[in-house]
Amino acid sequence: MQYKIEAACGCHTGLCRANNEDNFCFDHRILPKDNSGLKTAVQLERIFQGDEFFGVFDGMGGESYGEEASFAAASTAKDSGKLLADFIYPPKRYLTGLVRKMNTAVCGRAGALGSGRMGSTAVMLYLSGAFAYVCNVGDSRAFRLRQGAFRQLSEDHTDEKFLAGQGIRGRRPRLTQHLGIWPEEMILEPHVAKEELMGGDQYLLCSDGLTDMVSNAEICALMRETKEAGRCVNALIARALENGGRDNVTVIVVRIREVQKT
Repeated sequence: MQYKIEAACGCHTGLCRANNEDNFCFDHRILPKDNSGLKTAVQLERIFQGDEFFGVFDGMGGESYGEEASFAAASTAKDSGKLLADFIYPPKRYLTGLVRKMNTAVCGRAGALGSGRMGSTAVMLYLSGAFAYVCNVGDSRAFRLRQGAFRQLSEDHTDEKFLAGQGIRGRRPRLTQHLGIWPEEMILEPHVAKEELMGGDQYLLCSDGLTDMVSNAEICALMRETKEAGRCVNALIARALENGGRDNVTVIVVRIREVQKT
């Protein structure tokens, strides 16, 4: 089976933030460290050659440290992602190794700046051969829409279940894992999911600037209603802004199309 990849990426500062702490890796492109997002979605469309990589990174840390962290992660992913097709390790092992490599980069940058409050989430989609791999650390999310069914493939690394179990309300869940944790404090255990590719599948990677503002039901409806990846990205970001836009929002939509043989 031959597939065509249609993908788009959008990034907006939001309505309440003065700076953009998000970054991404899309078609070997990342944002500069100091940026104001994208004016409009960037897109790609091509025959799938067996190797595609996408990533979203949501930085945190105050001052300019969030931008530093997400840029360090995105830069590492960009440089490493170019080598995925020729890498000797299985994709799952490679992706967990990439997370550790990005963590080292973020920690190194924190050390250079004298900051102990720098970090970034990471959620990545790697299409390899007949399979899709999703890898994440933190609470940036990956979803898949298949035959009308909407499913989260990533795993949130937060203390939300603990709060619910203790009956604690009114506090936003805190991250239990993210890039920027020194190895002597914790060994990161990224979540990795693997599944077969299917024609018609749609994948979504996003920072919590989308999921905090737009419900899963709304996201699913917009993905089902919009036929083009670029329009879908713009519609999702527009809805996040309509609902308050309290954070930076980054969205990548990837659609898998079957190519009919003649």
